[in-house]
Amino acid sequence: MARIISVHEYDLKPGSNPAQFEQALRDAEARGLFDLPGLIAHHFVKGVKGARRNAYAAVWIYESREAWERLWGTPEEPRAPSPDYS
Repeated sequence: MARIISVHEYDLKPGSNPAQFEQALRDAEARGLFDLPGLIAHHFVKGVKGARRNAYAAVWIYESREAWERLWGTPEEPRAPSPDYS
């Protein structure tokens, strides 16, 4: 079965603290918030040059499209966000 790779780019608001953002990611990881069924790897990265220099992104690797859709719904019918994140 083919893996699914999802890339998310994050643009911090002007004046926000990059160190706080990075710490929030480490804290979430330590709390197990990225231990999702079907997610086999995740990477948080920061651009070093080019148009996304100093910008953040996440690379999420899922075991299959089916695993991704169980979490997030289909592209045609996305699952509503959890009330915890509203």
